[in-house]
Amino acid sequence: MESFPTLPTTNRLSEGAGTCHVLRRGQTLFSIARAYGVPLEALVELNQISDPARVQAGLVLFVPGASAPIDVPPSMPAAALLSWPLEGSLTSYFGSQRGRQDHEGIDIDGEVGQVVLAAAAGRVIWAGEERGYGNVVIINHGGGLSTLYAHASRLLVGPDQSVETGDPVAEVGDTGNARGAHLHFEVHRNGQPVNPLPMLGAPLAKATGQR
Repeated sequence: MESFPTLPTTNRLSEGAGTCHVLRRGQTLFSIARAYGVPLEALVELNQISDPARVQAGLVLFVPGASAPIDVPPSMPAAALLSWPLEGSLTSYFGSQRGRQDHEGIDIDGEVGQVVLAAAAGRVIWAGEERGYGNVVIINHGGGLSTLYAHASRLLVGPDQSVETGDPVAEVGDTGNARGAHLHFEVHRNGQPVNPLPMLGAPLAKATGQR
């Protein structure tokens, strides 16, 4: 059973920096973050949580910026809209973090040559090299939804090619501005980047930091 660290919440509360929330059965870190209006990555980092998908009922969370605990209803299970494109550790979240501005996707650690899979069925609208992204694939899934797969060592699909969920589209690499082999994965809705995590369901592996 995973053990959780004892947090210095007393000192933080005395400074008015936040509040404590006791996780109840059926609640998730995502539902807590959404209810309090705080970034999911802030809860993970401040509470030193190694695996956001495996938190247990009874865990005392420190919630920054909140004045008092609030009642958060249990999360309702929902089918994931997208499939995970790669199995690996989540090394960077969506949005601003640790002084990094406008990270428009998530990073998943991997090894060069590891196969990247289409997150949903669709049509390839771009497969080529893009500054910063290196070798990149973009898939249009219809309904204003598209996904982007960057830093690939090799592309396995071409423009206008149709793909199904789970089809190989690229291989993990470190092209572009990547620091180490990983997949940079973005989701766009109506042309605007959105957080992929709520659409992907539970992570495949634990978060480990930032790349």
